[in-house]
Amino acid sequence: MHRLLRSTNSRIPAIHNAPPEIIVAILEILVASSQALPMGRKYRYLVRFTHVSSRLRNIAITTPALWSHIEITDLPATFELAKTCLQRSGSHKLNITISVGGRIGIKLPGILALVSYAAARTQRLSLNLVLRKENQWTDIQKTFQAFVSPCLDNMELKLRDDGGSVPEELRTISLPTQVPQLRSLVLGQAFPPVQPALLGNLRNLVLISDTRSSWPPARLQDVLNECQQLEILELTTEPEKSAVSRRPASRTPVPRERTHQSLPNLSRLVLKGQSFGFFSQLLLDLDAQKLEEVELEFDRNDSDDRVFDWASTSDPFHTVRLLSISVPSYCVDSEVQRFLPKAFPNVEELALFKYAWHLLRSFLPGPGEEDDGSRSMRRWNKLRGLSVADPDKQRCDSYCMEKLRAMEDYLRARSSNSLPCLEWAQISSCERVMLQTAFDSTVDAIRGMLDDDDGLDFLFIEEH
Repeated sequence: MHRLLRSTNSRIPAIHNAPPEIIVAILEILVASSQALPMGRKYRYLVRFTHVSSRLRNIAITTPALWSHIEITDLPATFELAKTCLQRSGSHKLNITISVGGRIGIKLPGILALVSYAAARTQRLSLNLVLRKENQWTDIQKTFQAFVSPCLDNMELKLRDDGGSVPEELRTISLPTQVPQLRSLVLGQAFPPVQPALLGNLRNLVLISDTRSSWPPARLQDVLNECQQLEILELTTEPEKSAVSRRPASRTPVPRERTHQSLPNLSRLVLKGQSFGFFSQLLLDLDAQKLEEVELEFDRNDSDDRVFDWASTSDPFHTVRLLSISVPSYCVDSEVQRFLPKAFPNVEELALFKYAWHLLRSFLPGPGEEDDGSRSMRRWNKLRGLSVADPDKQRCDSYCMEKLRAMEDYLRARSSNSLPCLEWAQISSCERVMLQTAFDSTVDAIRGMLDDDDGLDFLFIEEH
């Protein structure tokens, strides 16, 4: 499309004479392809198109669907473009994304006025704001209390407090109650209230905190108790971006009393950045009969935050087929090695990130330990595929070779225990690993233990 706009004059009449529906179809492709551009610049090529001729301009500006994405950033021009989009979008449903950090005191009233004005036809709303005063939180709450949107189905609200002391527990922020179609909710640095009318319809819930503030465990349980339709749950603790922490990093508290947390429709669970104890306690309490995918990204193992052993009275998650694990180097210990296979015995696809590939070593007998049949339960008998990825691009050569050897040892251990061969294996590595003396023999050995000779796939990472 971009080449077409810069084509020779001999081709321009064909564009001018094309039927309006053809031009609109081309422009819809142009707008869709522009979504990869940075925020505030996604209308760059569409605006240029309106300057080609009066006919093309008229077709473009009178097609509301082309102007339904509204984006506001710290760039002043995005505010004017947002007004233009509001006018040209007519009664079409809107996708509104606002990310503002600078001079928020001046900009916030206009932002909230736009959100309120467009509420009735907003389908997706994303607010990413840096707040510096208490009254700014109050103004947002007042806007949401009066917010009525019959078609809103996706809401993302990330509010960062940059104005002073940070509470140990996340702020509870009132959310709109008159949003009957809301199915997906993302909250960053804020905690949802117990609103059954809102939470009861959610299919996707993402809660994000940083290391300064934590989720209140009792209130987290109260919120999840209302999410009986929930299919995807993500709890993420992100490291604080500021170089200077206002207070020592706190860990998410782990409730010590066993409770029953039923999420009957949950199919995907993502837990990132918490301690082992938080993970294990939540899993021990959770009743999710339809859970199929689990992604765990460990942060650290506090000395006073022990992993709870999988009790004999606890039911494993037999339905989980895909398990993704990411751990830093200091987190690989025997507690995790014992816990995971017991909790997820029927995994078919296993993905290991960062230093989680060290877990493969846990399936080998230790020094002086005999490999009796009892260890086979820790090898995931139904496993079909294994992926090992490591984003550390600074460590290559022998380090990547060590990953290959760990995979070979693991597959050999499975073979020695008469377990089914894996169908495929995937590993990320630097290209220089191919220069290692044992590379060819190790790769041949791995391929020989896979069900398919072509089942081994390499993803070569870019070196720096």
